[in-house]
Amino acid sequence: MSAATIGRRSACTVALAAVLTSAAAVPAWADPEPAPTASDCADVITLAVPGTWETSADADRNVVPGMLGQITGPLLAALGTTVPAAAETVPKPAAGSSSARSTAASAPRPNTTSVRAEQVPYVAQVGGPIAGIATGNPLTLRQSRANGKSALEARATELAQACPLSKFVILGYSQGALIAGDFLSEVGNRRGVVDPSRILAGGLLSDPKRSASTVSSTSDGSPPTNSVNTKSSSVAETLVGADPGGEGVLGQRDGGMGVLAERVTTMCAPNDTICSLSGKSKVVAAVVPLLNITPEDLPNYAIGRGLELVKNVAEADPEVIAKAASSLITELTKLGVVAATSPYSLPLTLAEMVFSSTMLDDVAQVINMPEFDALVSLTKPDELVQQASQAVSYLLLDAHRSYATNYTVNDSGDTAAQWIVKWLTAKIQAGL
Repeated sequence: MSAATIGRRSACTVALAAVLTSAAAVPAWADPEPAPTASDCADVITLAVPGTWETSADADRNVVPGMLGQITGPLLAALGTTVPAAAETVPKPAAGSSSARSTAASAPRPNTTSVRAEQVPYVAQVGGPIAGIATGNPLTLRQSRANGKSALEARATELAQACPLSKFVILGYSQGALIAGDFLSEVGNRRGVVDPSRILAGGLLSDPKRSASTVSSTSDGSPPTNSVNTKSSSVAETLVGADPGGEGVLGQRDGGMGVLAERVTTMCAPNDTICSLSGKSKVVAAVVPLLNITPEDLPNYAIGRGLELVKNVAEADPEVIAKAASSLITELTKLGVVAATSPYSLPLTLAEMVFSSTMLDDVAQVINMPEFDALVSLTKPDELVQQASQAVSYLLLDAHRSYATNYTVNDSGDTAAQWIVKWLTAKIQAGL
């Protein structure tokens, strides 16, 4: 696997022999793998679910890639575990040499708890007929998410059966945080494939279903820089770092993390829209549902949205309809007069109609659909600026990829990844 273990509980090995003959579930989309062996068991097993495009269904589970590899690697090193792939590339010093003595003296202090880590391979795509135009991926977010959840549940189940004394750490980043968070929520609410007592900890980075929060302010009205350990409810995961406000782009999970609430942490960098969708992020809110549409869904989706529009108009308050009709007539009449008398002023008048009048807001009250709300939000300076800022931070400033580099979560200057490493190291060294 991705690391050799330090120490081994003999009880784990004995119990393993009794259950190796049990059948293990095989994740969909992946080739069958052999049942876990003795080398797969440890006191603590870390299952890391990578983000979109960081892995694939046939990836080597022994190598944790991308963002989460920057957590599992330092974690194993901090606990004195050696990563085999790295060790093979470094020549061993001759016995008795000064180099050998120096290496032994500087090596991490061995830990009595055995620890190992692996990734959960899955398709990790965002595509389909709409998003696929840009990504080239055939599978939608919904399909990829379901595949990842199935893979995580299958691996956790077979390891829990084969290693009855092992505890689990569940890590996830981006789409992987969505999958890991769903898994932890079901376990914490006692609907999962393993008992909550088997979960030592969970860490989520940029979770698309992060629990809702409201940005707190300092005395001068600005948001605090680094506020560690914030909880929005008794069942919500613990937010580490400054509170970005909003919630995950896919909403929040019913029931939160249940009994695992105190064992699951989440981190969301400022302007990472994936995990901090606000009420003003209306364009993103309108686009995200399209990521789940398959070609077979398109006709029904279009019909459904059309019926929703008719229903909303039919059920709208008559006074709201009258106000929208009045605004529409007034602005279109004004536009017609300008077009007939001063056509050169038409662009300015049209801009005033879009950006200064209440016409679009009044019509939006009748239509009451996120797609139209997204369009209207682009005509409001404050909402336009905020959404543009989020887009720039996400696309150009790498807000979504800052968790192991420049996004710090405390006054000590620890990045999100470093904080998780220290947190997990302390929990493991404190004993199970």
